[in-house]
Amino acid sequence: MEGAAAALGAREAGAVVEESRVKRLVLGYVGASTAFFFVAGLLGMLLRESQADLVRIDPNLFYAIMTAHGLGAFVAWAAFAVMGVSFWVLAEVEFPMRPAGFLLARTAFWTMVVGVVGIVITTLFMGFGASWVFLYPLPFESAGEWSDTATGLFAASVLLTGVSIIAWCLAILDTVTGPGLGSGAGVLNRFGAALGFGYIWRNRFRTSRPLPYPVIPLTVIGIDMVIATLPLAALLVVMIIQSIDPSVTIDSLLAKNMLWFFGHPVVYLLLFPAVAIFYLLIPRYAKKELVAGRAVALAWFVAVIVNVIVWAHHVYLDYPAGSIQDSLNTAMQPLTYAIVLPSAISIYSLSMTVWRSDFEWTPAAKFLAVAIISWLVAGLQGIINATIAFDVVVHNTMWIVGHFHNMALLNIGLVIFAAVYAFLPRLVDREWYSESLANVHLWLTVIGGYGMVLPMLVQGLEGAPRRYAVLPSEYDALTQLTIPFVVMTALGQAVFAFNLIQTLRGRVHPRRETVLRSLGFTASLVAATAILAGTALGLNREGAGESPEKPALGAAGGKSDTASAELFASTCGSCHALKSAGTTGSVGPDLDKLRPDGARVLNAIEQGGAGSGTMPPGLLQGEDAKLVSDYVARVAGK
Repeated sequence: MEGAAAALGAREAGAVVEESRVKRLVLGYVGASTAFFFVAGLLGMLLRESQADLVRIDPNLFYAIMTAHGLGAFVAWAAFAVMGVSFWVLAEVEFPMRPAGFLLARTAFWTMVVGVVGIVITTLFMGFGASWVFLYPLPFESAGEWSDTATGLFAASVLLTGVSIIAWCLAILDTVTGPGLGSGAGVLNRFGAALGFGYIWRNRFRTSRPLPYPVIPLTVIGIDMVIATLPLAALLVVMIIQSIDPSVTIDSLLAKNMLWFFGHPVVYLLLFPAVAIFYLLIPRYAKKELVAGRAVALAWFVAVIVNVIVWAHHVYLDYPAGSIQDSLNTAMQPLTYAIVLPSAISIYSLSMTVWRSDFEWTPAAKFLAVAIISWLVAGLQGIINATIAFDVVVHNTMWIVGHFHNMALLNIGLVIFAAVYAFLPRLVDREWYSESLANVHLWLTVIGGYGMVLPMLVQGLEGAPRRYAVLPSEYDALTQLTIPFVVMTALGQAVFAFNLIQTLRGRVHPRRETVLRSLGFTASLVAATAILAGTALGLNREGAGESPEKPALGAAGGKSDTASAELFASTCGSCHALKSAGTTGSVGPDLDKLRPDGARVLNAIEQGGAGSGTMPPGLLQGEDAKLVSDYVARVAGK
């Protein structure tokens, strides 16, 4: 038996990919994802500046940019980056790639690139603006802002990114069950060993060496994302068919569940590879073994099961009371708490590994240290989101936007930067141009990032809605306050880009700068940004948001809404109350209380209404009737 296992290991060891090819593969992932990061970041700046009324853009363009920014930052940068870095993490723990896995990894790279290009084209050039989660059936209810063709092409582009994720998962699973594992057992036994079961059942899952801890979270997400992505792929195929044949549809609530069955685990597509980076680098810089490693392995046993059955906490409020969803919600809340276990134990383990160690404070180590704190902060926010009683308050508010940026930029993003600072010298055989600039990058990103995130969280607690091109005017001050911090964050990325370019060019900094000097440079930039903050708050004395005097700017855009309000007031205002239009008529129904949809309003305009008075048919015709009906549906009760 042992001889057969040794022979199998020898055959597998001979069929591995050269490290130089793996380096080029990883550099391709990191290079492409970094390019996407800069584009997505610029789009994000434009969105926030528009909300602050510094650079007002048309709301329909706003929603298209919002769609591109969300997918660009989350999938094209963060997910794509950790996907590529994961292969190098495995190489560092001596898990070589095999030809099949390498081919799958290249397939994942190109399908992701093509898919992202398709998303950019369909959003920025074809106007698709149904948000980055494209909640069905919204993609087919565009009010003429984009075509069904754009929806079909967008769905096909997202489907390609899904193919990329599945190909990457298979590449990871091929690698973790390969010769690096040191097991001659069967396939299922190898998967168990790669999941860390050997730390729980030693005799059942034997390997030739202790399993490196970074392998475990990569194996977990490799398995889970294959399962989670398939329902999304089915939904996207239906959407593609519907874009060609409108008679083909799917139940909206079923579609939402299919989306979020993928949508929650995909968060861990970012987090779990980031955890693998933590497991690799923190013990290296601490110069000791990961503390409580066996407890970590046990926690991941919970994760591999629970990760794919907690999707429904994203739809707590989307079902009527008394439905089966009530029971599902009750189950989802404790299960969501359970998925916190790997994060909680990992944060403890990593912190105790750093504690009382001879820790090497490299730039990468500093990024990781701050990322651990951000992981804890974002995790506590997530517990609030997962609690039904709290979710009623924060659901679909700016709190969710703040939480998401906290997690994606200030946790996962910092880990990505740490990995780049740690691994790039070996990948390109060059030292970093300036460690001091790396420190500047850290401080600007953290100060700017939290200066951007905290006002979003406060706005959410005060009820500011998310996905609004123009927020109500009472949120103007906090919206404008974020702008200097957005600029500060952008300056940090400019410093990173300069340092990266100089490093790739092989330049060497003429003198060794100290951390103190880098902090001084950062302080100067912070002071400049503080001046910009005061300037930004004074730029728009009249306010950036919508108000009763400036009705519904965020709903469909600027002058058209003003015209709609005037048309409604002159034609319908004597009979109907509508706060947004400033009318108080009492003959017909109070529209703020009734909150009718557009079809009902249009029918009343065309056919006549039924109130305490008699509303004649045909008060408005054609485009005017459509304009007013859409306007009332948008603003009634708001």
